Amino acid sequence: MKRARKLKSLLMHKGLKSAGLLVLALAAAVMLMGQSLPKKPVWDQGVFPAGKSKESKGPAVSSSVKSGTPGIEVRKSAGVSNYKTVKEALAAAGSSQATLRLSPGNWPISEDIVFPKNIALEFERGAIFSLGRGVNVTINGEIEAGFYQIFSGPGRVEGNIMARFIYPQWWGAQGDGVADDYEAIAGAAHAATGKVLYFKHGTYLTSQMIVLPEQIFVDADPGTIIKASKSMPAVMSADVAMKPNYGAQQFSLRNLRIDGNNLADNCIYLYKISMNYFDALDGVSAHKAVGDGIVLAACQGGSFRNIQTFDNGGNGISILGCNSASFYSISATTNKKSGAHISRFTDKDGAHYGGGCTMTRLHCESNAEHGVDIFKVVNNNRVSIVGGWLEMNGGDGVRITSSPVTISGSLFFGVATGSNYAVHIMSGSQVCVNGSTLVGAKGSAYVFKDEGNNPDNVFYFNYDGIKGCYNKKAMFDSILPENVGRH
Repeated sequence: MKRARKLKSLLMHKGLKSAGLLVLALAAAVMLMGQSLPKKPVWDQGVFPAGKSKESKGPAVSSSVKSGTPGIEVRKSAGVSNYKTVKEALAAAGSSQATLRLSPGNWPISEDIVFPKNIALEFERGAIFSLGRGVNVTINGEIEAGFYQIFSGPGRVEGNIMARFIYPQWWGAQGDGVADDYEAIAGAAHAATGKVLYFKHGTYLTSQMIVLPEQIFVDADPGTIIKASKSMPAVMSADVAMKPNYGAQQFSLRNLRIDGNNLADNCIYLYKISMNYFDALDGVSAHKAVGDGIVLAACQGGSFRNIQTFDNGGNGISILGCNSASFYSISATTNKKSGAHISRFTDKDGAHYGGGCTMTRLHCESNAEHGVDIFKVVNNNRVSIVGGWLEMNGGDGVRITSSPVTISGSLFFGVATGSNYAVHIMSGSQVCVNGSTLVGAKGSAYVFKDEGNNPDNVFYFNYDGIKGCYNKKAMFDSILPENVGRH
């Protein structure tokens, strides 16, 4: 029994001794390993200030060039290289697919240069192409940049730029309602030929008329304003108005508020925007022009919708020689002349354009003269007004002079000193009023007045069972019931 206890004690003593040796051995190993391990992770040594995020350096670069090194990076599949001038960088890219990344600074371009389709330009904030006078920079590839300036100088940018939108901010536009943004907008518009020129929300002052190319799509954030800061013929026009031809086929101006600021003769003046495959105007408003808010001349076959004009010194909208044009949802209020003026047009070469057009959902209210003034549109053209609301205009609801007109599904109101007549025919015209409600103020009991200059060409009926216009005598003799008013 005693021998057994001694043996157990001996074994326990040897075990503790072995355990002690094992602990010492492990400690020594850790000390030796510690000599080749970092003392702390890099991210735990305060290299980045508190709160500053770590930015990616992008793809690995060749040789000793680092991403972000001042200069122009040329990024190709073979690697990245760095150059000091735009010309050198473009030559290095060659015909390979490449991206030229420009670091902040002015990059002068003193001679014409072409960036082909295989070259993408990436501008860091503060990187600017400084274009010399008379220099044309042609860009046929992609542009990657935010809402900041990337072009300066008197030179021009053109080409088939591969970008969804082109922004005036790229040319230095502020949109703050203080700075003159004319040069920036003009430069952007020229570069956006055949593209979309997009205005970020703001108020853009212009000291000169903005002449858009005839092939352009202009769009904007809701509430964006283009405002005249000096006297000018119009705030916005199109190049076709300056150089007349057979008309623009791809022109669209959308979602802009044009403010004449009581300085511009017109807010918008368009000439021969004809046979357009798009709505030439959509969601546009025009106010405070010295004269007419919007003038459309010889815009045959054009399409215009969702237009608002108000507080202009002349007519809200003048539609001159726009034969076969279509207008949808037009509002003209509180203008110093008529809400809408429709007439024929004769150009400087003596060519005549008929004024027949179709207006659907027309709203004319509280204009100083007439709701709609239709004047000599040419006899073989007809003006159609469908679904209108004309109220409280200083003169007549619709005044017609020597023009064929159809009015259907419209509502006419006049109160107190409001409309003289709902429909007032001044001289020989073929007029049909169908399915409309006419309520006059100072006019005849029928709120319809025919001055009688050419009664054989005038007929009027308001009878829901009959649709369209027919020969007057045939209708009166064989179709119309006796109780239908004939005036």
